[in-house]
Amino acid sequence: MQDHVAYMHRSGEQPSPSSCDLAAADGVPANGHHRPGKAVTASVYRAKIAGHSRVVTVSWSRDLLSHAFAVAISGADGAAAECKVELRPWQFWRRAGSRRVELGGGASTAPAPVRVLWDLRRARFGAGLPEPRGGYYVAVEAAGEVVLVQGDMRKDALRRAACAPAESEAVPVARREHVFGRRRFAAKARFHDQGAVHDIAIECGGGGEGGDADMEMTIGIDGEEAVQVKHLQWKFRGNQSVTFSRAKVEVYWDVHDWLFSAGTRPALFIFRPIVLSSSSAPAGMAAGLLDGTVSTTGFCLYLYAWKLD
Repeated sequence: MQDHVAYMHRSGEQPSPSSCDLAAADGVPANGHHRPGKAVTASVYRAKIAGHSRVVTVSWSRDLLSHAFAVAISGADGAAAECKVELRPWQFWRRAGSRRVELGGGASTAPAPVRVLWDLRRARFGAGLPEPRGGYYVAVEAAGEVVLVQGDMRKDALRRAACAPAESEAVPVARREHVFGRRRFAAKARFHDQGAVHDIAIECGGGGEGGDADMEMTIGIDGEEAVQVKHLQWKFRGNQSVTFSRAKVEVYWDVHDWLFSAGTRPALFIFRPIVLSSSSAPAGMAAGLLDGTVSTTGFCLYLYAWKLD
């Protein structure tokens, strides 16, 4: 979805940080062949592995026939590794284990062993959700250090790995969620990796039977309307700063493919938390984004909204 972010650069809107650009690049297959109804989430981190800054993506997927998670590691030097684990209901032993993969293919670095460890035996899943709500861990160990632990069983992960955490642990930079609907799209998501869970609701309506009436869209956060867009057919790309529950977020949207394509690709919504300095106030947020008193964090939440026929 780099084309969406590229548009924001061209149009003069506030560009996403490089970490968000990188996280968006592999969010949706270029041919749009994401299977409808397949729940997918992904958390993207930066971590130091084998002496270089790497991108580590922990993704979860689930549908009626399969349930899996994967850990993918990549870097600017070209080195890459991936570990994918299928979770079969009748294979209970796969819910805990470890696997070694080789981080190789880099132009200037020798192959480095990486170990992925997991324990999902007590994992609690929500209805239809691919990622556990708690009672689990997925960890990444390299060079005798645990560089990443996802889940709420950190102590168990460190004990299982039998090594200390890295001095500089992985930093979350982005999260991706896929949601499905016809006119209403709902998601429970965090605006940063360890933040509170928020209810996000996106509704798109209007158009009439012949499609001549104006289209409208609303974005709600925790039951409160945060964004309202009228004449959506003319404002299918845009951004707006919103404030809710003492939190500030910059919201971007691109619904071009909803309106002008055959529906094979999703709309994209980006949520970027905003950090206010002590001298800035919500009323001056737009000006602050320009003069530097307000800054966006390095984290982005991506929601890919797929329309179902």
